Amino acid sequence: MRRNSQEIADEILRRVEIANKKEAAKKKKIYSVLAMAVCLALVIGLSFVIPVLITDSVTPDANGTYSAAMFADGRLGGYAIIGVIGFALGVAVTIFCYRKFRKE
Repeated sequence: MRRNSQEIADEILRRVEIANKKEAAKKKKIYSVLAMAVCLALVIGLSFVIPVLITDSVTPDANGTYSAAMFADGRLGGYAIIGVIGFALGVAVTIFCYRKFRKE
């Protein structure tokens, strides 16, 4: 069976489109893995930095009364940093999962 030139051109365009979709999916997967690796590296890096921030923080100079136990040893700054970073990473992972697993 012989094909005419239009059928051949259509087949070539179909194959190019399939190849482009595969390449786009591959890039999306690479970017997703890199984003997760950056988040993991951030968490690991901050796990070394936050203890230093907590121990080097200045204790409040009051007459011995504190409104919460975490104020007593000056660790409020560290807890606040951990909370903000945890929230930001949670948002990043949620956005990643939403984009990765949503139905198109």
